[in-house]
Amino acid sequence: MNILRGIIYVLFVLSLGLNFYLWFYEIPKMKKVIYDLNEENLNLLKNLKENPEKTDTFTLINIPSDDLFDPGSAELSEKGKKKLDEILESYRGKFKEMEVSAYTDKSPVQTNRDKYPTNWELASARASAIVRYFISKGVEPSKLSAKSYGDSRAKGKPDDRRVEIRIY
Repeated sequence: MNILRGIIYVLFVLSLGLNFYLWFYEIPKMKKVIYDLNEENLNLLKNLKENPEKTDTFTLINIPSDDLFDPGSAELSEKGKKKLDEILESYRGKFKEMEVSAYTDKSPVQTNRDKYPTNWELASARASAIVRYFISKGVEPSKLSAKSYGDSRAKGKPDDRRVEIRIY
């Protein structure tokens, strides 16, 4: 019984010593680290508000290629121009950058094979046509980029034939 009391007493004293050590030596260090991290986060948030172009957030607009182009063509249809005009109207002056990416399905190009021997060339011409259209509507060229993915990301679905516009 005395041995058990002795063990309990020793454990009690050790826990008091450990609490004393943590309270006066380790917790102040942890508080400083937490305070420093909080200050850094506040500075980052302040910088983010002052420089919104540094954010990775964007709006993604998916448009089926058939809404913009005739099959095998990179010439914008009237319906496509109207759709792009709507996008410009909604976002004019509200973006830092606009990225146009064009995709096709795995079906080989049937018409205009002399102009577009592969889906990659067709998608490239489509993305470029959209960028040129935006430039003709007054968007600064430095805010625009065009990408072609061709059929490299096609999964055999109808939505493989699409244009994605990322607005940052």
